[in-house]
Amino acid sequence: MDGRAAKRFDQGVRGLADAGVTARPGTTRRAWFGRLALSGVGVAGSALLAACGGDAPPASPQAPTAAAKAAPTPAPAPATPPTTAPAATPVPTKAATVAEIRLHGSTAGAEGEYWPKIVEKFNARGGKTKVTFEAWPPDQNNVPAAVTLGAAGSLGDVMRLVATSNFSQMAARGFLADLGPAVARDKVDLSVFYPAATETLRFRGKQFGLPHIAHPGFCGLFINQDIWAQAGVEEPDEANWTFGQMQEMLRKVQARRGEGQWALFPATLIQHLTVVARAFGGNIIDKDGKKAIIAAPEALAGVEILANLITRDRVSPAPGVLPGADQANFISGQVAAMWTNFGVINGLRKQAQGVRWRVVMGPKGPQGRGFFTGVDSASQNAASKAPDNAFEVVQYIVSKEVSLGWFDYGFAPGARMDTWTDPKVAADDAFKVFAKAFTEASPFFLPDNGLIVDYNGAVNKELGPLWKGEMPVKDALENARRAGQEVLDRTAG
Repeated sequence: MDGRAAKRFDQGVRGLADAGVTARPGTTRRAWFGRLALSGVGVAGSALLAACGGDAPPASPQAPTAAAKAAPTPAPAPATPPTTAPAATPVPTKAATVAEIRLHGSTAGAEGEYWPKIVEKFNARGGKTKVTFEAWPPDQNNVPAAVTLGAAGSLGDVMRLVATSNFSQMAARGFLADLGPAVARDKVDLSVFYPAATETLRFRGKQFGLPHIAHPGFCGLFINQDIWAQAGVEEPDEANWTFGQMQEMLRKVQARRGEGQWALFPATLIQHLTVVARAFGGNIIDKDGKKAIIAAPEALAGVEILANLITRDRVSPAPGVLPGADQANFISGQVAAMWTNFGVINGLRKQAQGVRWRVVMGPKGPQGRGFFTGVDSASQNAASKAPDNAFEVVQYIVSKEVSLGWFDYGFAPGARMDTWTDPKVAADDAFKVFAKAFTEASPFFLPDNGLIVDYNGAVNKELGPLWKGEMPVKDALENARRAGQEVLDRTAG
């Protein structure tokens, strides 16, 4: 690492330390940059310089030879009109300016295949913008790689961020550009996106990203149709069923299960809490992102249902009882149902051969289904040296062509209504359910200080005794509210 890069990295790390983030003991600059090198990410931050040439210098005159100096000067010839026009003097031109734009994204799963194709297609169009894809390096001590690169001054121009993890952290720290002025200047039509997706990315009143991928949250109940049929239970009528009916169905399924088998994989993640709290008129955080409201009566009514599934109805184990994730336990038949988002569809189709499954929208509460909008953003570095070129890339990433390509790789088909309603998507029975759910999903609320990972972690920790049946719902939620509020009262980095 040269001196300047080292200085930028040290400044970034000191900035994180001032915000209360400490590096793992023994982590050195050499080790950190070694990890980036293994990921193929250049951290010097020098790829933004545009390649431009100056005017061509005039040709240097040749020096006369000695023989030419000694020759006598001939008499001038009579003037005659020229027979041809003299050659025009070439006008010096400047080389076309091409901005080098660095794009960050993940290489996990199908993303590793599709991001390079997106870049290849963009660059094939020609123009004044060229994109280079750089994978995110590994996170360090629960600090997102995006935050670390931003603090070190090594962040690329355009990036994919996730609303439920690193988006608000980046926005709160000032690393992201407000795209509002560019949207107005280029007359970008935001109405093509689901309104809740665009609104989720409007942080502190500014548009810090355009919706790249979106989905209606934890809205789907995936059921093993054979297990339900063996238990003599009718499959849910998703148009009308309620939480009470869901509980009754799961109890009947559980009655026919063997030892160590369950009706439902535990639904205890922050996404589940959000859905049930909203279904009863509450939430886990207020709209402004400054107040923890998970202990309010409305939220308590919803969370109590999740706790009863484990501690009273015994249709679901406590978290940690079953090894592995929900999808693996569903495929093996260890659980008869799982409550999650669209992300498992592609895996089920590849791995659950011989398993008959179906997904239905989750049940209704007194205030609806409680669905929220999960969004991945196409965001832009506030410090980009080529902001107009970067915005060109952002717009390409959220185009219909690129969005439909994500669907081909098993992802949600972007955040555009015209992709979710495209015949190719509408013909898919599983995605059709999520398309309907999207019409009921509302914006997701983010902590104003950006510390969503810390907030979720604090809440989850305090709810541990609840899922084990060691504490009443009211007391556990109050502890979770208090711990969450302590996080919300902290200052962003």
